[in-house]
Amino acid sequence: MFMENKIPKIAVHDGGFHTDDVFAVAILSLIYSKYKILRTRDIDKLRSADLRVDVGRNYNPKTGDFDHHQKEFIKTRKNKIPYASAGLIWLSFGEKLVNSKEAFDYIDKKIMQPIDAHDNGINLCKEEIVPYSIQNIISTFSPKWDLENPDYNSSFNKAVSFAKKILIEEIGIANSLKKEKELVKKTVEETNNEYIVFEKIPPCYREILVKYPKIKYVVSKSVSGNWNSEACRIMENSFETIKPFPKEWADLVNERLAKITNVKDAVFCHRGLFIAVAKSKEGAIRLTELALDN
Repeated sequence: MFMENKIPKIAVHDGGFHTDDVFAVAILSLIYSKYKILRTRDIDKLRSADLRVDVGRNYNPKTGDFDHHQKEFIKTRKNKIPYASAGLIWLSFGEKLVNSKEAFDYIDKKIMQPIDAHDNGINLCKEEIVPYSIQNIISTFSPKWDLENPDYNSSFNKAVSFAKKILIEEIGIANSLKKEKELVKKTVEETNNEYIVFEKIPPCYREILVKYPKIKYVVSKSVSGNWNSEACRIMENSFETIKPFPKEWADLVNERLAKITNVKDAVFCHRGLFIAVAKSKEGAIRLTELALDN
């Protein structure tokens, strides 16, 4: 459902807000340059809205209804993650903001699925150390509990503005995925080594390189001006690497690392053995080759 040349009235529930309704409205704010927000649960007022998001107890994109709380709602993805309002709005409007199905799926998997899962009561983490999540961040926009007259509407709008900024950056990353994958693939195919070198490293290189296990290290120029050699990871979101740097390099800096490696401009090797740094590209490549021979 897309209303061209119209300023839509978007209804969401009043009172406290959550990550799913915040991001749902943030998506719509990228679709419509102008819109009106109506925060209410009043049935008569809801009827006056063009879109009803996370409220109204009905899901029907043709009528502008995007609620998931009703008992009869059973819409899930192929991976069994159920939809909440953020995912439902992305499902109907997201393709207008991305340049490919791949970019659409990237945003759904990275942002919408965790938001939807959490809103539907699915635990996002099974570890004892729970990451500070987007849900934690959005909750900071809520009025403090002991205020006399909390302004939830103003707080909601601030949260939406914040979520909008995140979406703009993530959609930009998603829309560059095809270019990045082509560059990484071309670089891998053209090398006879077990490492590759980038003057400018594509942001999503870790996700892409897990498909090329023959590549053990990535050499790239850092924003500091030094050159990094990073050990490739077994999985995108893991620090476990295919081939760590030598144990005896752990936490060595400057002269100490230079002495043990004979690389004069060596700067640092992380104690976790997943990255080593030199001042020059040649130095970083030499550290990489030494690690491969180790």
